[in-house]
Amino acid sequence: MPITIAFSVVIAGCGVTSAGGSSTEPGPGQRSASEVFTDFLDAMEDTVQHSGTTWPGWDRQDTVDYVSEPCGIHARADGRLYQRQITGGPVVDPHAAVEWMKSHLESKGYTIGNIFDDMGGNTTAIQLNAESPRGLLVQFTPSQETSFIMVEGECTLDPAARKKTT
Repeated sequence: MPITIAFSVVIAGCGVTSAGGSSTEPGPGQRSASEVFTDFLDAMEDTVQHSGTTWPGWDRQDTVDYVSEPCGIHARADGRLYQRQITGGPVVDPHAAVEWMKSHLESKGYTIGNIFDDMGGNTTAIQLNAESPRGLLVQFTPSQETSFIMVEGECTLDPAARKKTT
């Protein structure tokens, strides 16, 4: 006696919708420029707030003059993303700061990538790399002299991302 198994999935773009019509998360590149820009700023602010030092050049409320960079979804440079690196103050114990940030980011669902704890001869920095479930990248580099945060947002196909923010 044959057994029939029925399973239906409708794919719209890159997002997945079940046969019952309930949608899941948008697929790669499908979120709006506004959504990915907000997530980018929120990730930068969250990293700043949990870093253990000061960031004089950072102001979460300053959203003017961001220019997106090319990124690829279906082709080499068909999308756009927001990226920024900021410089901050010293951290007394860079290893402890990285462990704190690692724990914090893991609690938010980030995947921890490489941790570089030997950056060379005269360097007291340690670097943590992490990726959010949607592909946003965070690089946290605390140091006893100068610290750095670099955030690279999610790639979007929304044409609005090609315009400078105002």
